[in-house]
Amino acid sequence: MSKAWSWVTACLLGMPSGCSGPALELVGVRPVLYDIEESLATNGRIEATNRVEVYTTVAGRVERVLVRRGAVVAEGEELLRLADGGQSGVESQARARMDAALAKLAELDAGLDPARQAELRAERLILVAARESARSDLKRLERLVGRQAAPRVDLVVNRRHLGELQVEIDALDSLLAAPQPAGRRDALVAAVRESEFAWNEAKRASARLSIVAPHGGLLYSLAVTEGDFLSEGRLVARVGTVDQVRVRVFVDEPELGRVRLGLAARLTADAYPDRIWHCKIDGLPTEVVELGSRRIGEALCTAGNPDGLLLPNLAVAVRIVTRRAEQVLSLPRSAVQRRDADAFVWIMNEGRATRKTVAVGAQGTHFVEITRGLGGSETVILPSGGAIYEGQEVRATAPPLVAND
Repeated sequence: MSKAWSWVTACLLGMPSGCSGPALELVGVRPVLYDIEESLATNGRIEATNRVEVYTTVAGRVERVLVRRGAVVAEGEELLRLADGGQSGVESQARARMDAALAKLAELDAGLDPARQAELRAERLILVAARESARSDLKRLERLVGRQAAPRVDLVVNRRHLGELQVEIDALDSLLAAPQPAGRRDALVAAVRESEFAWNEAKRASARLSIVAPHGGLLYSLAVTEGDFLSEGRLVARVGTVDQVRVRVFVDEPELGRVRLGLAARLTADAYPDRIWHCKIDGLPTEVVELGSRRIGEALCTAGNPDGLLLPNLAVAVRIVTRRAEQVLSLPRSAVQRRDADAFVWIMNEGRATRKTVAVGAQGTHFVEITRGLGGSETVILPSGGAIYEGQEVRATAPPLVAND
């Protein structure tokens, strides 16, 4: 369909010879071949694609805002930082506890605890010294008993004592050489895991002070300034891409059946009256919701936005082309009248009005397709508001200029 304005071609007919008396002057037109678009007019709202809303996960005061609204940010780039409320101190303490637990586990894996080892070795030195003293006593007692200068019972007691000392020394040697019980190591491993978990939690708490972009794009909304106190879960920014935008199209409930995937749509905005954007419906409504006093379904389409004029949340007018008929026999909409379920037109027939039943197809803004009832050479009368009756004498005048669809 041409977008230029085209004009209806009319045939002016004079009063036929033989007619007498005044004839009613009405505008007359002949059917013409037109491209007709049947469309659904509604409205919508622009959204950024890949849109993500950024929220705080911890309460705090905004210490620094590191970017400006409208900036293009990279994934992971820091947007703002909250003041430290003690999180870094907790993180340092947790790290120190984890390091201490790791050191104890390392000492255990290397052998006995050094302090315990020192205690055991000191105890062994005492026992060894006592054993050497008992051996000297044993030799002395053996000589005395041999000369019957000491009772034999003293020799027996000394030998028993020497044996007990050796048993204790052997036990210490085994303890110093043997690995630590599994229970001791299990306890230290558990302590390491607990301290590591606490450190990771403390690190996450510190990291939550830094609010970063979840992915790259345009920071088109930034709702905080330095010094603001933010509660947990506060919306602080929106990031998305705008070289292509999503259009959320609001379709009234009675019109939902007319919307299908792939239908072309045209977008206009009051802010840019000379611009038209194009898109195709790529998402159908999934539910009916309340929008003010309307019940609507939300269809979706994607439009190119290379110059960035379609800003997020911009209101747009949307015209969805639901049907297109090319070069079909057409009349102005005002020429077609209805009575009950029948459509009809008034035509000129030898200077008199004759009613003609027709069938209509696509219905555009200004024109309607005639699929049956007219051949194309008839002169069709445009009603002027007054009553027309069968056989009434009429005379056709030139029609006004009418815009094409």
